Amino acid sequence: MKDKRQRAVTAAVVVVSVAGILYFGARAVREGSGRNRPNPFEYDLERFKESGAGLVRYAETGGIRVERANVTAIAVGPDDRLYVAGDDAVLIFDTCGAVEATIAVETPAGCLAVDKNGDLYLGLGDHVEVRRGGGGAKSDWESPGEKAILTSIALSSARVFVADAGSRVVWEYDKSGRRVNKIGAKDESRDIPGFIIPSPFFDVAVDPDGFLWAANPGRHLLQNFTPDGNIRTSWGKSSMKVGGFGGCCNPTHFAVLEDGSFVTSEKGLARVKVYDRLGDLVSVVAAPDAFDPGTVGLDLAVDASQRIYVLDPRRKMVRIFEKQTPRQGESR
Repeated sequence: MKDKRQRAVTAAVVVVSVAGILYFGARAVREGSGRNRPNPFEYDLERFKESGAGLVRYAETGGIRVERANVTAIAVGPDDRLYVAGDDAVLIFDTCGAVEATIAVETPAGCLAVDKNGDLYLGLGDHVEVRRGGGGAKSDWESPGEKAILTSIALSSARVFVADAGSRVVWEYDKSGRRVNKIGAKDESRDIPGFIIPSPFFDVAVDPDGFLWAANPGRHLLQNFTPDGNIRTSWGKSSMKVGGFGGCCNPTHFAVLEDGSFVTSEKGLARVKVYDRLGDLVSVVAAPDAFDPGTVGLDLAVDASQRIYVLDPRRKMVRIFEKQTPRQGESR
């Protein structure tokens, strides 16, 4: 009788052990296969990188290496001199790519613009400083507020437009530094939705007709304003495909060509594109495979020959792209 009980207990132990092995083995298989399955919510950019490869109409024709640990902004000034902000200086390069002058700054410049007379406008954190063509101090403007983070400066013949990512508005100044308008603040009565600025990329430019354009990166738009600050028109769409702007906040930068078309750059899926003045995609300047992983801050400028300058902070250089002449029989 005792032997029968022992055999029964032994059999029960074996059954329980086998059942446990089968249960935990099946669970491990399920969990392992779950880890191998792709996450449907994962933000995967790889499949979009080839988008638009057939639309590349520009070639990289040159580059200027910048001997600074951090490079933040570029502008093209008179006679196509290139201005590059980096660390504690602004470097001025001649048309051959040689350093012509160095202007020291106490605070790294997050943005800059150059007037026709060579005056240099610098966004130094929360305020604008103006330097004469030779680098000497001309004026130091009052900060527009405690929240101010200045990210872009655009010039017209009589006005200075300053993008403030901290306050999420564009400040308009006269050339003496007097603040005359606040543009883009949310105002339902004027159908102004307001800027959405999730990251410190907020760009402005003036088109050939003298109208202000501002990126609204959180809305994936470029918006055009009248002189009194109303929205005149806008264009753009949210899409990871080549014709749109994806991610949380794009485009990060843009510039305007002499015919009124636009050059734009993006982060996340780093690329540079050209749109016509109505916002229709014309061509790709640089596809994502032209940039190192993690590249952000592709500031843009255009010279008198319509060459496109792209600041590449990852490679510490300014890269130059030129439009290619179509071969016979091609339509571009």
